[in-house]
Amino acid sequence: MAHAAPDEGDDPSLFKDPFAWYAMKSIRKPRTVFACAWFVILLMVGAGLPQFEQTESSDYDWLIGSSEIVGRSYSLKQVQERTAVFTKVAERSVKQNEQLIHFVFESRSATGNVLHPAMIKEMLEIEMKLFTHPDFAKFCVATIANVSNCSPATQDSIVTYFYDTSMSRDASNHTAYTVTPINDPDTGAPFVDTQAGVDKRMTALMADSATASGVKLFLDRQFTAASLKSFYVQSFYFLGMPLEGYANPADRSEDQREPGDEFVVKVSDGLKEQFGLKETFDRSSFQTEAIANTNDGALKVYWSNDAVQNYEWETLSDKDLGWTILSIVAVGAYTTYHTGSVIISAASMLMTVLSIFVGYFWFRMVFQISYFQFINFLIIFVVLGIGADDVFVFMDAYHQSFGELRAEGKPATLQHRLTHTMKRAVNAIFVTSFTTAAAFLATAISPIMPLRSFGIFSALVIFSVFMVNSFVLPPLTVMYMRNLDGRSWIECFKAFTCGAMPIEPYIDPGLTLPVATDAAAAAAAAAKLQEDGTNNGDGLSMSSPIDRYNPATMRRTERFFYLHYYKFLMGPAKYVILVLFTALFAVGIVLWIGLTVPREQEAWFPKSHMFQQYSELFNDKVFPTVGSANLLKVNILWGLNGLDKDGINTWIPDDLGKVRYDASFDPSDGAAQAWIMQSYEKLKTAPCNAQACGDGLLSDPAEPIKNILAETDNSGAITGGFYHWLMVTQGAMYAAASPTSAPVTGDTFNSKMCEYSKLESTKLKYAGHVGFYAEDCNVVPAPTPAFILIEATANIRLPQAAADFEEAQEIWEAFGDSVNVGAPVTMSGATATSTNINWLWSLTSLQLMQNVYNGLSVCFPMVFVVLTLSTSNVLLALYSTITIAGIVTSVIGIGVGGIMGWDLGITEAIATVIVIGFSVDYCVHLANAYIESGAEDRETRTRIALTTMGISVTAGAITTIVAGAFLGLCILTFFVKFSFLICWTIICSYVWAVVFFGALCITAGPSGKFGDVSFITKYLKCSCKRA
Repeated sequence: MAHAAPDEGDDPSLFKDPFAWYAMKSIRKPRTVFACAWFVILLMVGAGLPQFEQTESSDYDWLIGSSEIVGRSYSLKQVQERTAVFTKVAERSVKQNEQLIHFVFESRSATGNVLHPAMIKEMLEIEMKLFTHPDFAKFCVATIANVSNCSPATQDSIVTYFYDTSMSRDASNHTAYTVTPINDPDTGAPFVDTQAGVDKRMTALMADSATASGVKLFLDRQFTAASLKSFYVQSFYFLGMPLEGYANPADRSEDQREPGDEFVVKVSDGLKEQFGLKETFDRSSFQTEAIANTNDGALKVYWSNDAVQNYEWETLSDKDLGWTILSIVAVGAYTTYHTGSVIISAASMLMTVLSIFVGYFWFRMVFQISYFQFINFLIIFVVLGIGADDVFVFMDAYHQSFGELRAEGKPATLQHRLTHTMKRAVNAIFVTSFTTAAAFLATAISPIMPLRSFGIFSALVIFSVFMVNSFVLPPLTVMYMRNLDGRSWIECFKAFTCGAMPIEPYIDPGLTLPVATDAAAAAAAAAKLQEDGTNNGDGLSMSSPIDRYNPATMRRTERFFYLHYYKFLMGPAKYVILVLFTALFAVGIVLWIGLTVPREQEAWFPKSHMFQQYSELFNDKVFPTVGSANLLKVNILWGLNGLDKDGINTWIPDDLGKVRYDASFDPSDGAAQAWIMQSYEKLKTAPCNAQACGDGLLSDPAEPIKNILAETDNSGAITGGFYHWLMVTQGAMYAAASPTSAPVTGDTFNSKMCEYSKLESTKLKYAGHVGFYAEDCNVVPAPTPAFILIEATANIRLPQAAADFEEAQEIWEAFGDSVNVGAPVTMSGATATSTNINWLWSLTSLQLMQNVYNGLSVCFPMVFVVLTLSTSNVLLALYSTITIAGIVTSVIGIGVGGIMGWDLGITEAIATVIVIGFSVDYCVHLANAYIESGAEDRETRTRIALTTMGISVTAGAITTIVAGAFLGLCILTFFVKFSFLICWTIICSYVWAVVFFGALCITAGPSGKFGDVSFITKYLKCSCKRA
């Protein structure tokens, strides 16, 4: 490659003038500097890349580990798992609500009824895809007597009223099954063969009080014994635990669930194949309806399972993130157009992408943050726009440097231009990168680990983009200008041969024209503007900084801002703009205040998706009753006293601390047992006035409250639990035992309760209800229980909106607190808790909305302080903060609430936290350009800021919108909403910065030294030097 001789003069010092020093090094040895920069970049990428992987998900990823509610649930889970070590349950004898396979059948026939013979037969064929699968018998709920036989508890289906079914595991470890139609005793023919038979069977079932309630579980609200019509029918299939090699369901529960989850996903894939549900480039297979055609009409089928939904989410996430490639291509194409160089564009895209891995190096290797989840990948759509924007600012500053230096009477040689560019552009990029990174870093205060991780990672990536661009662009620009700029394709090809094919030597254009001649040309251009009236009335003289700019050499966008837009703002339009945007701000606030958390379950899939339609069925409550999988078990727990958080790893979601036990807890005391019984009886009638509670009661009266100590009927007679076992099986000495009138106490209670907890019947009914950490109950002294609980079914129908659920949860919490009022010392630590994810998720939903306000509370003061220091002007910092406030209110209030009509749900809250960081960029660019313009009056300052930065801001907005727009083609609603929020944020940021901020500055911007606080920065610099 050809080189020109370096500029003469004293070499600049690294510490006195780092920009000039680096420019000089880039001029003298561009390839060496370029190679060194890339060596460091690739070294960091190479160091971090082997560690670049997504953290394995856990149940606590999105839960608030610092919450006492989550902590109590975690404590209960931990002690139950520890108890499980000493408690062995028969293989697969416990039905798992968490591993439910739920079918829903919808009639598409003219009759609107699924209770037709052909439809019932079709339901059986579909369900047989599950229960006749070769592996089903490995996971079904098993009988205690013979684990090879599937228990009837594994199947809750309407078809069992028309067919006798049995499943078992054969000698080859595969499923063996029988399916036999139930015959009408009067005719000897199967009920399911005729409509009359179906109706007769349903009538008989509804007339029998023993079966009527069970049948209603499967039918929708419109069904009555008179009409015998149901538009929907549901079926439930459950898997069993513990699997072979595990003691009980609580034993390593996450690992234990995995094989069953994989089995269900496999069955789901088989059902998709059966119904011809195929995935396409832009659609999920579940976006095609599963329709079965029968002689009695069409039948639409839904099926759902937590593992299947999670697998679908992961599959679609990977599919949707594939649009990243098109985003990179599109942004690269526009960068090529704007810079006029494929090389600069390709290098900028490469630098942007590698900056992610550089950021990961700092994230994982330096700061040792081990948690990295799916949400962190969203930074690619953010950083594409930011990286391109940095390149635009740098290259635009370089383009403008020639005229600016000439107009100032300075040489416009390559080294001077590069020094000038770095001083202007790198400073501007640093300020915007710092403020944007700090805005993202505001999410690091979130108690939700994925958001905390995302905020830190995003800030590091954005700062990495700044560093990579700052070190690579100067030598890249030198090599490009010397070897490629203005040359033919053949010459460019020769340049890449590194001297093997010589090219014409580079001639610096800054040396070809005397400075005085160029200055005269600039003065002539300014005089022409004066004659044309475009420079009239603004108080500018020929010595004004505006004279540095020659419209004749400007690009189209620069000329627009310099001439036409400036003239527009100089007229009365600026006052109209200020009034309109003030009104827009007020409207945004009003709409924002009206936003609430969703009153219905969040939508994660599009409306055409089976899982979303399935979810809406239950939002609409088409079934009057729910299966056991939708029941919420809540416990009144004694014996635990919080968590010891010393030594925990804050980046491991399920490391919340070590369980602390209540030292005063002792259920062997007679008063303690009486108190448990009093709490048990109180819970039966405890009121709940929350919207989520049914029948005005806290506990579901249709579901028995499980009290391992003793259960009673309405008369107070003991009907179950430990004391019933004592009375019935332990001889005459315990025949009159009672927890209230004749309690068994001390070591006798402890040893007997331990013995009772080891019974098979107890382990099934009261699994994890009392904690004994011992296998042998006959040791001396007798083992003591670590905890004891009462389990009730909350009178809450799931799913529930977070706000409604929180209200009911607070009443449960209050009940737990009330149990401690007047309690004996040995039972004074009662709490209400549950290990059900729904008990905990509402906290996350509500916290996500709070994160928006927390982020803003950090973002606004931070922007004000940073801009005050960077511009040394408090008034301009105030204007910028007001502008950013307008941007945020327009995004959240007008965009989310007004245009889209969304609530502030989980998706909106996550995306809004992200776009807060996006809102500061353009305004900060213009604010810094305003101060650095060199002018004194506000009109000239505004004009120069818009001229020099307007083109970069415009290009940056276009590229970010292009990057975000491709997300609108995604399937998952999260990405679609995120796409809108990115694009709308950029539109609002651009319009508020260019229109409102421009009008505000040209109307009331600081002139001269007004608002100047440079004495603060001077003081800080002097303090640093003294230090």
